[in-house]
Amino acid sequence: MLAGLFLIRSRHRTERGLSIDDTPVIATRIRALGELTTACFYDEIIISDTKENALSSSQLGSLAKEKLGKDLDDHLVIIARGTVRAGIDLRRMDDHNIRVAGDTVVVRLPYPQYLDIILNPSDFEVFAESGRWTQRQFSRLQESARRRLLMEADDAGLLQKAYDGAMDAIVDLLTACGYTYIRFDHPGSQLRMPSPQPR
Repeated sequence: MLAGLFLIRSRHRTERGLSIDDTPVIATRIRALGELTTACFYDEIIISDTKENALSSSQLGSLAKEKLGKDLDDHLVIIARGTVRAGIDLRRMDDHNIRVAGDTVVVRLPYPQYLDIILNPSDFEVFAESGRWTQRQFSRLQESARRRLLMEADDAGLLQKAYDGAMDAIVDLLTACGYTYIRFDHPGSQLRMPSPQPR
């Protein structure tokens, strides 16, 4: 993790390109990149739900379950295929996030964040269904799939990958502008953050 670390990434150039002389200009160029997506996570989530019905909750249903081991409840199993986008909103940067000393630029990036959870109606497949299910019950299962997808992305370290990708993008930008050394000062804590509401 990045706790208490002073991260350094540098590239050398034999010829100095376009020179940026002051911090405000650099900040403006970086902010122009806007909301930068630097990592994506794709997965298939299988999620299920069970509920009683008139038959399964009756004496006959209880007897069938006890004597025959037969479950008469209603079941719904869906497969959700979705994508989580993560990155950094560079519009949050200002002059205080950047320090310039000769051919060296020190950058403090904002924390990475989850930008979007993409789960369209066509991304859901009903794998198994028995009984009658309302649209509200189905929607509740879809929301559970969204939460599971976000948890899987978090466990896979998506925010760390997004931060690494953002550093690479900034290095490319500033190297093209003629700077030899680009350093990243990030004294923050672990990159595991509360997520926004899925959109």
